[in-house]
Amino acid sequence: MKSFFLYFFGVVTILILDISKYFVRIKFCHIYSSRIGHLTINFDSAILSVPENTFLLCSYEKKVSNKFVLNIFKNQKNVFFSKFFKYFYNSILTVNPNSNYIISWKEYGPLFSYKLKFKSRIKLPSYSDIELEKILSKYNIKKNFVCLHARNNLYMQKHGLDDKNFHDFRNFDFNDYSLVIQYLKNNSNSVIKLGETFREENFKISENSFFSSKNFNSNEEIDYLLNAYSRYNIIGNSGIVGISYILRKKIIYANLIPLKLSNLSYCSPGSIILPKKIFDNQKDRFLTFEENIKIDFSIHSESDPYLKNNLSVINNSPQEILDAVIEMEERLEGNNNNNDSEKLNDQFWKSITNNNQEKINFLKNELKLSVSNKFLKDNQNLL
Repeated sequence: MKSFFLYFFGVVTILILDISKYFVRIKFCHIYSSRIGHLTINFDSAILSVPENTFLLCSYEKKVSNKFVLNIFKNQKNVFFSKFFKYFYNSILTVNPNSNYIISWKEYGPLFSYKLKFKSRIKLPSYSDIELEKILSKYNIKKNFVCLHARNNLYMQKHGLDDKNFHDFRNFDFNDYSLVIQYLKNNSNSVIKLGETFREENFKISENSFFSSKNFNSNEEIDYLLNAYSRYNIIGNSGIVGISYILRKKIIYANLIPLKLSNLSYCSPGSIILPKKIFDNQKDRFLTFEENIKIDFSIHSESDPYLKNNLSVINNSPQEILDAVIEMEERLEGNNNNNDSEKLNDQFWKSITNNNQEKINFLKNELKLSVSNKFLKDNQNLL
């Protein structure tokens, strides 16, 4: 009976929208707000999917990962948020999953996307130099600072967000940033640990060597501001990368896994990539990048797809991450001309795109993404 009413409501809603489209254009979407990656990337993709004269009506979940960011989205022109909109969205979806009145999941993830060709249409808050200096000085943060993040399972566990999908292979230890933190501090940078900090985290690095949510009383605005005004961010395959995405801010994508073109197409322009290596226990060797990208993988797998295939996931070493940081610093100073590295990157892109020139051109030439030069040089056997 419930499904009948949902279907009936959907039919009526579509009829009304069919009539009203001659006067006003409306589109519904659902934003998975409980996770910062979905909240940010879903909304950015949604707003790019509709003409500017279309009213975008967004439903969202009870749990909101960052209310400050959500409020930014609520203040966009022709955009309205309400949990009530989910009834319209779900009813239309029931009648016609391909309806022009909804933005379906396939339109904003997790497929290869060319949306980074376009400037984000989200109007983001900005801070004057005086405002920024006042905030940074309040927490004793230097003008030059870099943000770091390493994914773990604690956020999902603490907030009851376990969706039964297996993502542990995306995790890595924040302590692997030890060399990076030392290097950045020695070069007059403050270091910020992004995201929540939990007492269960076992820091071998002195907590006095970096700032974390403990210093900011978990202030969500500060979390956004630090993402926005850092020199660059170093982040793994975690949802918090979504803030860098909407800012179109370059990152070092450490411990990237899975190695999928769809993941790479959401990397901000100018980013440096550091993929995890995959060791084949049966063949007793590392997989090449071409073999790596062909691993059968689903984001909705309840078991470890690597373990199932007798594969071991190898995290980036502290030295590999440091090498990528040094390369980013050289780029920012304009000192990164290396023909040998260019050739190695060309080999990398050809191997993982099956020599698809359109995708190579987008990822390598338009987004200007590259794998860490030192990483490729040390792992030429993977090409």
